[in-house]
Amino acid sequence: MQPHSGSSAVLAAYAALLRPGDTVLAMALAHGGHLTHGSPANFSGRWFDFIGYGVDPHTGLIDYGQLHDLARAHRPKAIVCGSISYPRHLDYAAFREIADDIGAYLIADAAHPIGLVAGKAAPNPVPYADVVCATTHKVLRGPRGGMVLCGAELAERVDRAVFPFTQGGAQMHTIAAKAVAFGEAAQPAFTAYAHRVVANAHALADALAAEGVPVTTGGTDTHLITADPAALGLDGRAARARCAAAGIVLDSCALASATEPGGCVKGIRLGTAAVTTQGMGEREMARIAKLLVAALGEDESAPRIRGLRAEVRQLAASFPPYPA
Repeated sequence: MQPHSGSSAVLAAYAALLRPGDTVLAMALAHGGHLTHGSPANFSGRWFDFIGYGVDPHTGLIDYGQLHDLARAHRPKAIVCGSISYPRHLDYAAFREIADDIGAYLIADAAHPIGLVAGKAAPNPVPYADVVCATTHKVLRGPRGGMVLCGAELAERVDRAVFPFTQGGAQMHTIAAKAVAFGEAAQPAFTAYAHRVVANAHALADALAAEGVPVTTGGTDTHLITADPAALGLDGRAARARCAAAGIVLDSCALASATEPGGCVKGIRLGTAAVTTQGMGEREMARIAKLLVAALGEDESAPRIRGLRAEVRQLAASFPPYPA
């Protein structure tokens, strides 16, 4: 429970299992991989030889055949399964089979879905992965921090990778807060919340598609939705800026493309955990979709943005995070 973030947890997993120069197979950054999955700006890309697997550019789904071929060709020391923007469940059994075929460790980066796993709304990577890394502050709704799970055979290596290799003393106040979050996640109310998160994501994805914003993979299995605003003449960064001007918080992300010369486009990614926690339901997801599309149609300085921002503020105020 000591890692300060998801990146710290991944660093500890790599330190426990790998040595500088080892080959690692992970999702390509252009297809949704995290910075710790081989970015040259990150320790991962500087210390290890990362090979990127990807998604089919037409369906947006992981190409497990390509993944297996890459694993056999490069014989990585470890395979990382996980993404910052993949809205579908991962086939952990398939990853385990591929890792076993080449004798590689399997590291699951479950930063995004771990809260759904706790709420029994997503597949559990623990029975399949050698090490599972996660955050405690996303769908799990705990304090900002990370965690690492592993079996007894790797426990000492992981412990020493966290302390003394990558971190100093534990932040016990954060660990206590994590314990509170885990206690909440063990309650039936959390299971109901996790399933509402997924139901709201389905509703929001459908509403966005109906409003003319194509949703990648045709929908979602999780709390995440990724979409391509190109149909509105925007890339992800421009879409994010217009939404921010209207008071809507989302992020841009890379999306695989069969037509772009660079192999990817800038899309947007949204999540439904926060609005679900505030008490919003499927009806509000339809309203959010309309507000979002209206914001995408206006320049940041357009007069109508002020009105949209007021509507967004009114909607949020109707569902206060801390009701009196």
